[in-house]
Amino acid sequence: MQDLFIELLQVAIGTRDSLSRAPSSIEWQSLYEEGQRQAVDSILLEGIERIPDNQRPPKEILLQWIGTGELLKQQNKRLNKACIELQTFFANSGFNSCILKGQGNALLYPSPLLRQCGDIDIWVDGDRYTILGILREHGNVGSVDIKHCDWNYFQDTPVEVHFIPTWFYNPFTNKKLQNWVKEQKDIQFNSESELGFTRPNISFNLVYILIHIYRHLFDEGIGLRQLMDYYYVLKQSTVEEHQEAMRVLCSLKMKQFVGAAMYVLQKVFQLDDGYLMCQPLQKDGQFLFNEIMRAGNFGHYDERNHRQHGRLANGIENIRRNLRFVGRYPQEICWMPAWKIWHWCWRKRKGYI
Repeated sequence: MQDLFIELLQVAIGTRDSLSRAPSSIEWQSLYEEGQRQAVDSILLEGIERIPDNQRPPKEILLQWIGTGELLKQQNKRLNKACIELQTFFANSGFNSCILKGQGNALLYPSPLLRQCGDIDIWVDGDRYTILGILREHGNVGSVDIKHCDWNYFQDTPVEVHFIPTWFYNPFTNKKLQNWVKEQKDIQFNSESELGFTRPNISFNLVYILIHIYRHLFDEGIGLRQLMDYYYVLKQSTVEEHQEAMRVLCSLKMKQFVGAAMYVLQKVFQLDDGYLMCQPLQKDGQFLFNEIMRAGNFGHYDERNHRQHGRLANGIENIRRNLRFVGRYPQEICWMPAWKIWHWCWRKRKGYI
């Protein structure tokens, strides 16, 4: 089933013409469910359109699939309008901003409205205290941490307002990252998309999206949607952009993870050699692939994750689950306990707890 799923995904993105065999009705239902686990079910619709008629799913499964896709298109249209509204709000409040991930990444897809959407992540340029004051005047502010806060601006769309795009547990690596972000931010706040909202450019996303994937591997888990996002970033990039991004990622001690990601991108998406950032690392890549297939989108389907009540219990559980990564990424994982203690104290001192 895993092989059939990967084949269908390859057909969907145009790197394969058909499946190796026609799936049974039961197998089609499993393919649909795996697509949901990995948050790529609507993208797989494009694969179904391309395969021969004798390989297509039964009508009842196909109609269910199409219904999911049509609903997603409407959600994406609503979120695109919400992105413009959000940026207009911040511009009128005197802040530059840009849309991270999500709706910006979707524009790199051949069919942007079929990318699975979720909340809106918006990076706002300004002092955290001042931004929070503005947010509280226009909606309820939820959890606040070093990176972002939850903001109830829309009734039906969650918003995360970012003070910084991302971070590392390792304070020395994090300092390098934040310096790089400062160098890049003016360009990113002026990179407007064809839909009218601002999003980061390809050069920025070659670094940022991979760090985002790296972070989620440790914090919750990742699915193939995150790797597909990076696949389309790479497909839009140049050799010069690869080289510069690789220089930055190596300075951030991420070379091993880049090699693992390249392996998965070749194995699953059949990424051409010309788009590889570095030589794929098979052992690390197979480990990453196994984590992705087992955990599903954001780790929601990982039976090893034991959600706890309370932040302290969840923090301890997060440390426990990340012990399996310490042999591969000690430069980050070994700093995690100290960072979590510092972060809790920082939030307590700031009044965010």
